[in-house]
Amino acid sequence: MSTWIIALLSVVYLGILFFLAAWAEKQKVRSKSLINNPLIYALSLAIYCSAWTFYGSVGQVSTGGMSFLTVYLGPTLVMILAWGFVRKMIRIAKIHHITNIADFISTRFGKDNRLGQIITLISVFAGIPYIGLQLKAISQSFDLITHSTPEGTFYQDPSFLLFIALTLFILVLGPRKFDSSEKHEGMIFAIGIESIIKLIAFLAAGIILTYYFQEGWSSIVDQASVAPISLKNQGGYGNWFIQLVICSVSFLFLPRVFHVAVVEINEEENLKQASWIFPLYMVLINLFVLPLGYAGYTYLHSSGLNPDLYVLGLPLHFSSTTLAVIVYIGGFSAATGMVIMETIAISSMISNNLFMPLLLQRKAFVERNQEKLGSIIHNLRRLFIVVIMGMAYAHYRINENFVNLVSIGMTSFLIVAQFAPATIISLYWKNGTRLGALSGILVGFSICCALLLLPSLGISVDNFRIPGFNPINNAGYWSLSLNTFAFISVSILTKQSAKEANQAYLFVNVFEYSQSLEDATLWRGKAKLKDLKNALAGFMGKLKAETNLKQFAALHQISLQETYADPRLVNNTEKMLAGFVGSTSARLIISAIAKEERIGVSEVVDLVQKSRDLQQSNLNLRKLDAQKNEFLTTVTHEIRSPITSIRSLSEIMVDHEDIDPEDRKKFLETIIQESDRLSRLVNQVLDLEKLDAGKQKFKLEAILLEEVIEKAAQNFIAIAKQNQVSLLIDLGQKRTQRKVIGDFEKLVQVVINLISNAIKNVEPGIGKITVRLKESATHICVEIEDNGIGIDPKFHDQIFEKFKQVDNPNRKIESSGLGLSISKKIVEHLQGSIHVQSSLGQGALFLIKLPIE
Repeated sequence: MSTWIIALLSVVYLGILFFLAAWAEKQKVRSKSLINNPLIYALSLAIYCSAWTFYGSVGQVSTGGMSFLTVYLGPTLVMILAWGFVRKMIRIAKIHHITNIADFISTRFGKDNRLGQIITLISVFAGIPYIGLQLKAISQSFDLITHSTPEGTFYQDPSFLLFIALTLFILVLGPRKFDSSEKHEGMIFAIGIESIIKLIAFLAAGIILTYYFQEGWSSIVDQASVAPISLKNQGGYGNWFIQLVICSVSFLFLPRVFHVAVVEINEEENLKQASWIFPLYMVLINLFVLPLGYAGYTYLHSSGLNPDLYVLGLPLHFSSTTLAVIVYIGGFSAATGMVIMETIAISSMISNNLFMPLLLQRKAFVERNQEKLGSIIHNLRRLFIVVIMGMAYAHYRINENFVNLVSIGMTSFLIVAQFAPATIISLYWKNGTRLGALSGILVGFSICCALLLLPSLGISVDNFRIPGFNPINNAGYWSLSLNTFAFISVSILTKQSAKEANQAYLFVNVFEYSQSLEDATLWRGKAKLKDLKNALAGFMGKLKAETNLKQFAALHQISLQETYADPRLVNNTEKMLAGFVGSTSARLIISAIAKEERIGVSEVVDLVQKSRDLQQSNLNLRKLDAQKNEFLTTVTHEIRSPITSIRSLSEIMVDHEDIDPEDRKKFLETIIQESDRLSRLVNQVLDLEKLDAGKQKFKLEAILLEEVIEKAAQNFIAIAKQNQVSLLIDLGQKRTQRKVIGDFEKLVQVVINLISNAIKNVEPGIGKITVRLKESATHICVEIEDNGIGIDPKFHDQIFEKFKQVDNPNRKIESSGLGLSISKKIVEHLQGSIHVQSSLGQGALFLIKLPIE
């Protein structure tokens, strides 16, 4: 195809992505987030699938057999089996406003900027070749589909123009927001769309090439049986295992993956569904790797085509121009998605963790540039994007004929995997130290580089070669093993600083105190309020800075008229600054404008616990306030009903003097009944409030429960007969005259409440209520059993709440819902207990248990 048509198509594709990103940003302004769902989150995680996935896996089939699967199986297992660990990282990043992996690790170890700088440099060392790898994939696929050869002068090469266009695209799309912890709606939405495009393109290539140009899986199997390449893993299962470990532990520590997985997630709940959507994506994008690999080897091996380009070479071999364009766009999408996110993530790391700490350590610089820090860091990020892209392009041009996709990809994975031992272990082990993490990372990185680079300099490393292991897996075994050993041993031999101990406590216990950690004030010292305003104004502008401080002050009832800021304001300011420059640099800014006092880990524990207790107290108060409002609403409703009935019947009798005497008598009887109901309700409310307030007076004496039951039952002899209900009193199982300490009248009230409820809930004619007394060595139990409608077990606790009536279509008579609540409070005041045994349609058994005198 024409060179300039493909170039134009590539630029148009970037333009469409930019349009989609801008549209997503506008939707966010309208409070319609397009990325706050599990599907887009899972698709953004597919940024892991770069050009290596799209091109390199198919090429790897001809050299490594099935070993390509470990690259995808590792992250899949992480999301399925270790999603709890991912959730912990997300929670920590949210609380501490962490923006990148260097910031995450350095914050865990006392916000140490030197550790963050080393991690940043190692990430750059691993990331530049990997970005160059994507540029190589773009360039080679461009040359193949256009049948062109690179020009001698790089600036005349169309692929160079694509590199310029992609760099400009990243500059426009990437550092648009100062605050790195804000959600980049447009960018993440565009990444999600790219993940869909590359999946569709790869599936289209697999389906068409397997079932249209070939005869399906059966022919693929036949070809596999005679092909000179083997499905068996090269080097045995040891290689598989080490490569699986490398891919698993490096997954979350790749700067681009950490950014989308931990920083850009909106809700933790999205992780649960993404933990199976992402593995499904990994399965789909690997469905046709083997058939494409074997087909590519069969048809293209003799041509000398680079195996990494088999996916694109096959459509061209079968003269399918349309499919070739689809595959090119899919590969272009896979490569550009990785380049965009990796470049943005690494540029943020360099500015936040490398350059800003160096500048912020100079107090004179901070004082001179307080109002310009935001624009400085913004420009730094833009500059570093250009530098990173330039270095990656230079790396690709220099090494394009010496390396393949797989080797560079696995080397980059292995380098970032050196962050894993210290990070994973220290999220569960509080005693990990900064020196331990530093030692482990440097030891692992040094061994990794030595074993991979020394052979190219003619220095033998055969003494460290494990038989059957390829060079990368061999380096992985030694570097990760000694990295872990160094971290643990040095941590045991060294002592944590106060800051390290504090951060260790906050990270390890993040779920136990997550909300408390956000609310707790973990800062003590002096800072002028105007300095805090100036520091924030440098990033978000004077007006927005003052607005944020006023809102926080109003929420926490803090005065803004003092010279020195409240510690809570300082703490909150540091968190906001962390969103712009990372937690390490934010701490340096605060240190430059404030005088801080050290806080020991025991004080941190105490502060967090107090915050947690206060939070729980506030929650309880809100719950009580809600109960009070519900109580008043229900009381009003219950009182209004009988009053309305009394008023209506009275008005009828006043307005109609000639009313029938029998009707008048019925009306008067109803008025009396409603008056009694109203009187009972008022008395019950007064009793309940007295019981709640502890003002209810109890006349305690030794009493026989037989007498309580006999007096209560007298009230129901006529009522039971009228309702055709059998009321049986069984006192035979209480064989002694032992007494209980209680208030006779109030216990009578309890029994009356229970018998009254039973009568309301049994059917006339067949209803049966039995009141029994049972005696044990320490207690006497009153049992009131009926054969009525019963109570669903899920409501057993609720029925003792104020005004709680279980909805039941079989209920014939309404009540206030206060009787059981009052009964429970009376019995519990007498050191007894009351509970129910019942199920729907099986009647109910209420048991009152009181201690013997």
